[in-house]
Amino acid sequence: MKTVGLIALVSLFAVFCVPAEAKNRNNRQIAEQARKEKARKEKERAERKEQRDKLGAFMKPRDANKDGSLSKDEFLAVESDRAGGEEKFKRFNKNGDRFLSKSEIQAMLGN
Repeated sequence: MKTVGLIALVSLFAVFCVPAEAKNRNNRQIAEQARKEKARKEKERAERKEQRDKLGAFMKPRDANKDGSLSKDEFLAVESDRAGGEEKFKRFNKNGDRFLSKSEIQAMLGN
């Protein structure tokens, strides 16, 4: 009879206590995943802000007409090495439209 009582006690323990432990472990894992996801998103947000800031700092002295792209003249206006600047402009003007778009400038800046 004591064996049956012990088996019943162990069964009750398994039914009520083990799932709670598993649930707590699962909750901790979910919380850890959420924390990692939040950290990843914050890092991405900071990287995007840094890219915007770099682009803005590059564009501000060059984009005379404030249209968001750079003509060859705008680009060369602040270049100290005109020949090197012309070569750089030609290399990064991928679509050949004689303007550097924001995406072309970001590629040039290494973003």
